[in-house]
Amino acid sequence: MSGTKSAIVARFEALDALRGVCALLVVLFHVPVYHALKDIGSFANLQFCVDMFFALSGFVLCHAYGQRLNDRAETIRFVAMRFARLWPLHIVMLTLFVGLETGKFIFSRADTTFALDSQAFGPGRSLWEVVTNTLFLQSFNLHAGLSWNGPAWSAAVEFYVSILFATVVLLFPRQRYGIFLALCLAVGALLYQVSPDTLFVSADWGILRAMFGFFAGCLAYGLRARSDDQLTAPNLWEACCVVLVIAFAATRPWGPSHYAYPLLAMIVIYIFSYDQGAVSKILRSSILQKLGLWSYSIYMLHTFLFQVTKMGVSFVGQKAHLNLVGWHNDEKLMLLGTPGQAMLPAIILTVLVVPVAALTYRWIEKPAMDAARNLLSPTHVGPTALANPATSSGISAAAIAGRTSWLSTWLLTRSTRGSIETGLGRLRAMSRRGTAGT
Repeated sequence: MSGTKSAIVARFEALDALRGVCALLVVLFHVPVYHALKDIGSFANLQFCVDMFFALSGFVLCHAYGQRLNDRAETIRFVAMRFARLWPLHIVMLTLFVGLETGKFIFSRADTTFALDSQAFGPGRSLWEVVTNTLFLQSFNLHAGLSWNGPAWSAAVEFYVSILFATVVLLFPRQRYGIFLALCLAVGALLYQVSPDTLFVSADWGILRAMFGFFAGCLAYGLRARSDDQLTAPNLWEACCVVLVIAFAATRPWGPSHYAYPLLAMIVIYIFSYDQGAVSKILRSSILQKLGLWSYSIYMLHTFLFQVTKMGVSFVGQKAHLNLVGWHNDEKLMLLGTPGQAMLPAIILTVLVVPVAALTYRWIEKPAMDAARNLLSPTHVGPTALANPATSSGISAAAIAGRTSWLSTWLLTRSTRGSIETGLGRLRAMSRRGTAGT
């Protein structure tokens, strides 16, 4: 890839794969098994992968839309496409979580011996939190902690940060990078004031964390766009990046040093955007490219799968009189042998998320994006607008705004109908079995 305007239009395949690797590491961090890594303090630093997500999004959106957001119509289209990218899978997973809590509630009443890993509709599972999650508002300090599908907080704040990005590019095209720098420094300083010990905030100050990483990624793209088309000694630079990231994650305790990570993310993204070294060659492999393609699904569905798995293990443990679930550091985990032995099931559970993510990408993510892309295509502009160039911009903007409203309704219906019908069918079947047993 090249730093010149003509050569930087290609896809950043190494960065695509990097997103998938980060998603899988987040899954490993969240796997509800008490394994050996849980007792290592630096294991919590896998949460830096979320900040890498934000920085990658800033870089990629700058690349894809930095020269396209020139008018109101294109900006509205951008917002609609971001909505179609993030919201459909989110609402499907939210629906599944609500269905799961409903099932727990039904069976806890029908069979008082039914094993529950947690109380149905307990903390973080209220109807009010359904509303805020639906509107992508769950990470604006409205709740005491994460709610429903915990990882969805980052998708929610990224949606609003994307709107801010588009606004800056549209209104201040020549000053954009100066504003990105000012925003990055300002939110970093503000976040340090409210959370000086850690960058790992979510439900309270997640919007600041997202802006900090996102605009760092935008700045990385600004540097990349002004660079030469060849990276000197790419193998050395990529190896240094790998060593730096591992060393930072392995050695950084909680404290002010957390706030250096966005700078490290900028360096890593800048180097791997050239896609020229040996590590980049590995990242271009088919399986890692697929991980990148499925990364959003991997990230969004794994906690639901883990919740179902933990419920099943809890039920089996109760019926077999085995101690298969217990508490560790305020986290309820599955106890599957010694911590060392439990590493294998933890890795297996992590890997098993991938094929399910491939299905949700195929059945939910891609259809939603394709529908939005077709609906908002410039070819849908009516003949009146084409015949009157003087007013075509305003008409296009109004048309796209109308389609965006229709798109939201269509995506909600299309995304939730199948999952709700499937969930209700399963609940009815389970209820009949429970009644027969009683």
